Amino acid sequence: MSASGVGPFENDSALDLLDELRGLDEREVIDALREALSSATEVEPGDYLDRDLGEPAVAASAVALAKVKGRDSVLEAVELGDAIPEIPSSFFALVVSALSRVLQEDSEAYGLWIDEGRGDEWRSEVERLLNEASEVVQGASG
Repeated sequence: MSASGVGPFENDSALDLLDELRGLDEREVIDALREALSSATEVEPGDYLDRDLGEPAVAASAVALAKVKGRDSVLEAVELGDAIPEIPSSFFALVVSALSRVLQEDSEAYGLWIDEGRGDEWRSEVERLLNEASEVVQGASG
């Protein structure tokens, strides 16, 4: 397994997404984030979710949450300081769906972390993001 850590940006697929986001205009950034999330949600429950779809969804979620929560230091740490436009709160329903899908048993990323003996640690990090996204969705509807 090439991933070095359980964090949302600590794997090759996430790093590829971050590279893609750099240099895109604002509309293209939103489209790229939406595509990363949608790719995970389009895999039906019970079908195998490849890590190359799951890991970018987690990274896209973390980027969107960093922006909406005002965590500029997170975005600066991954060299996306001013590259991420405002994220509409309606976007976070897709984040919740994608993260929920990534946490299912047929998710390769989850399975690989279980095999590495760090499944609980990885799951905890993804659940933290899921809880934050759920709060954004509830705040938008409440």
